[in-house]
Amino acid sequence: MTCLKRCSKAVVAGLMMVALAVPALAAEVSTKYFTIDLPDGWTQPQPVQEANGAVMAIFQNTKDGSAVTLTIAPAPMSAKDVAEQTVANMKQGGLEASAPVEKDGIYETTFEQGPGKGVSYFGSNGKEFAVTTILGSTTETGKEFLKNLKPKDDKLFPKF
Repeated sequence: MTCLKRCSKAVVAGLMMVALAVPALAAEVSTKYFTIDLPDGWTQPQPVQEANGAVMAIFQNTKDGSAVTLTIAPAPMSAKDVAEQTVANMKQGGLEASAPVEKDGIYETTFEQGPGKGVSYFGSNGKEFAVTTILGSTTETGKEFLKNLKPKDDKLFPKF
């Protein structure tokens, strides 16, 4: 199994864990890839997960239930390749996903399943790639939350 398939499965698994997680409050979350402040109404349901060099953080809005995941993995893959493979995996899993579109070096795809909407952003610096995903009845709450993101490498994350 390729690193991309493993990481894609990790992203999907992380999204599923959002629904099962028990919230724990925190004011700021910091990793080797980013720092983010948690404003009122946002929680970190579980600590940042790290395995095999990959980092995954999950955040949830307590008011509308929307969620944001940040997944970074060490792999010399382009953002385009990660986006295309992830979209193929989403479609295989039954999601309606748009073709990835590039803007400022970051690829974006939107997806839906039932009433849920989502958007994923894919970035790469040539050594690591990142997938930033927003889920909810609307993605606007997550985009507003991500304005608090302070990346340590701008090539990995979208700007809001």
